[in-house]
Amino acid sequence: MTLSRNTLRALVSRRALGASMTALALFGAAIALAIPADATSQKVRNACRDDYFRFCPAYEPDSAKMRQCMRQAGKRLSKQCIDALVDSGQVRRSNR
Repeated sequence: MTLSRNTLRALVSRRALGASMTALALFGAAIALAIPADATSQKVRNACRDDYFRFCPAYEPDSAKMRQCMRQAGKRLSKQCIDALVDSGQVRRSNR
């Protein structure tokens, strides 16, 4: 059985896409499992996700080093992240 060049490209593309989606799903599950459910609210995780990846991706989520890194980022954190932290009681508005 001989496959055309276009058929081979389509198969390779589908496999690459499938592998990428699987890796993304596993990454999401790893992040969810790494953060204890009661340690950080879902609202804070959602609001601060981009800040985490921007400033502190080298640290395990919800670890002491990650929290220290986020504190050091301080005023560079996004408004939505700071607002979520304030709403959850993790920081005071005057710390902005």
